[in-house]
Amino acid sequence: MSILSCLYLIQCSNNSGSEKAEHIQELDSLTVYPADSEPAYEVDLVQEQSFGGGNDPREPYLITITSCAVDDNDRVIIRGQNNDFKTELHVYNPDGSYRMQIGRSGRGPGEYEFVSNNFQINAGRVFLQDQSTKRLSFFSADDYSFEKTTNLQDWNVRDLEAVRDMKLSDFRARSDGNLLAIFSGLPTGSGRTANTKFMLVDTEGNVLNPEPLIELPSPFYIVNENRGNTLLPLRMQLSLMGRSLYVLSHDNAIYTVSQTEDFLIKKYDAEGIYQFAIYYPVMGPPFDVDSVRLPGGHSQLAIKNALEEADVEIPETAPVLHNMRIDDENRIWVTVAVDTETSEWWMLGESGELLAKIIAPENEAICDIQNGYLYTKSFDSKGSDDPEGWESKVVKYSINLTER
Repeated sequence: MSILSCLYLIQCSNNSGSEKAEHIQELDSLTVYPADSEPAYEVDLVQEQSFGGGNDPREPYLITITSCAVDDNDRVIIRGQNNDFKTELHVYNPDGSYRMQIGRSGRGPGEYEFVSNNFQINAGRVFLQDQSTKRLSFFSADDYSFEKTTNLQDWNVRDLEAVRDMKLSDFRARSDGNLLAIFSGLPTGSGRTANTKFMLVDTEGNVLNPEPLIELPSPFYIVNENRGNTLLPLRMQLSLMGRSLYVLSHDNAIYTVSQTEDFLIKKYDAEGIYQFAIYYPVMGPPFDVDSVRLPGGHSQLAIKNALEEADVEIPETAPVLHNMRIDDENRIWVTVAVDTETSEWWMLGESGELLAKIIAPENEAICDIQNGYLYTKSFDSKGSDDPEGWESKVVKYSINLTER
């Protein structure tokens, strides 16, 4: 750790975050950057193309686009909801014209009922997780034809002691054709539960490593103890208490943020071996418990009761990080909360140095970065409560960097 790093950690330890500084200081191979770091480049995003939003008369109408990804042919795959609020995946050509739908609604081979927001493209395949039927389906990333389906309930990784009684909540597709199966604990009371665990499996769910590659802290849950109150869900994550972020690079390295209230990024190799950490002593906006709204109108009371049950104090600040991605040049992109209303996109180099800052456009979120282009999902309600009047599309920007 450099002398500069030590100076910034000492500064942190003089604040109310002394305990935080201590656990960060214990990390090996840590680089600390100044909170007021100046970016090396000016960046200009130039809109090149848009996808969806009624540009092509052949395309289906989607009320909202929830995610997108770009394949090796520069085609854009969009996950959205149709008029019946069912999820669909549609493919667009690089010029913005509509190409085709992947699969279709149903419960048969190549069909799905509710595709997870986190569909994946890797190793020549498109991976779709159907949360309704508990299946993972595989399609060709070349012509999008159906290949096979595997039943998640039959995966033998579930028999491991390390993840027994945990929920298979997510997955990541690796470039070697294998998968990271991500297991979460099921909370029985408000607070945090068992760590989230990352298990290495093949595409049939067979165990390739009996030990978790990495573990991350559980998010904070509010559990509805009043079973008669059907307006509150049984379990709900309290996002203002922070959560974990994780992404895979093209060489299967794992980048993590343990808790989004800290701008602390760790890198692990494909085997789950810790490599280094990056830290910016940047704080999030003030924690505003009065702004939280939960179903049933039980916002502040439910939160305060949950924190009291878990013996946790109301935090002083909300999470500073909202999202993280790795592009095909191994640059790290994070969404940083400037205040309660404004966010910035920070582009970091592979070792963590600040390359650029971009004021995040209103109602746009990054969904992919490939080949020098940034793709966002854009939503505009046009001031209407009628979904028929909403506009949802994917916007493609070229990333132009100028040295400062």
